Amino acid sequence: MKHFLYLHALSARQALVKILRQPFGSLLSLLMLSVALALPIALYLAVESTQAWVGKLTATPQISLFMELSAEDADLAAVKSSLASHPKVKLFTFVDKAEALAGLEKRNGLDGLAEGLDSNPLPDAFVITPKTLEPGELEMLQKELSGLPMVESAQFDANWAKRLFGMVELTRHLTLFLGAALGLALVLVTHNTIRMQILAHRDEIEVSKLIGATDNFIRRPFLYHALWQGVLAGLIAWGLTGWLVASANPAVREFARLYNEQLELRTLAPLELLAMLAATGALAMLGARLAANHHLRQIEPR
Repeated sequence: MKHFLYLHALSARQALVKILRQPFGSLLSLLMLSVALALPIALYLAVESTQAWVGKLTATPQISLFMELSAEDADLAAVKSSLASHPKVKLFTFVDKAEALAGLEKRNGLDGLAEGLDSNPLPDAFVITPKTLEPGELEMLQKELSGLPMVESAQFDANWAKRLFGMVELTRHLTLFLGAALGLALVLVTHNTIRMQILAHRDEIEVSKLIGATDNFIRRPFLYHALWQGVLAGLIAWGLTGWLVASANPAVREFARLYNEQLELRTLAPLELLAMLAATGALAMLGARLAANHHLRQIEPR
């Protein structure tokens, strides 16, 4: 077991030394991989950083229940009880008609408006925040709530809800597509890099096979070379995204101030960084293994 671990440690060290001894060629390959990694990582950070802020700007669609003008306290209590126990209602707010009229006067500078009216023309209302974003369920909830006692109408912006739901679904699918595209690109680039290395060392591989070396022994240095490439490219991509975030944050802060909000793009958290390095290393080794398996089978000692 010790000898097995020693051979792996030796191959890993030799692969790293080989990369460091060819800084120019290695740097070009690493930069190519890191740029490919940095773009989707930057998009991921932008989405994650703005998600909470966008959620505040475009809150969950709200349903407004308007009571009939003749509704009494018992009717309001019955509606409150129904909303409090409804499984699809996240929270609700009661808007008293007197408070609504006072707010209307204050917002529009119409002091004394109530004094010129025989009665308050505004109804009591409930503003409801549902638990779901799915447009079909929202429409069903609207119809259900409109049937509560003394409710005159239940309104919500269905088109806006559908647009918001569509944006959430688009973001989810785009994230999955970018992840799959990144993984495939990394595997293909590493496959091509290792293929060229194997062809460049064809004579050495033939001699190694001639003296009895197994494919596993020959393949091991190429796998560790790919692993180091994936990890180093991930670290460079981390640095690039950090630079992009620092460069973009002043403009992002200015944009957020237009909405009286505070917003900054964040960098990768430690666990996210480790997960990213593990994923890039594993994908690079997958590409290297596919290339090594294919080409080593074709190389036989003369």
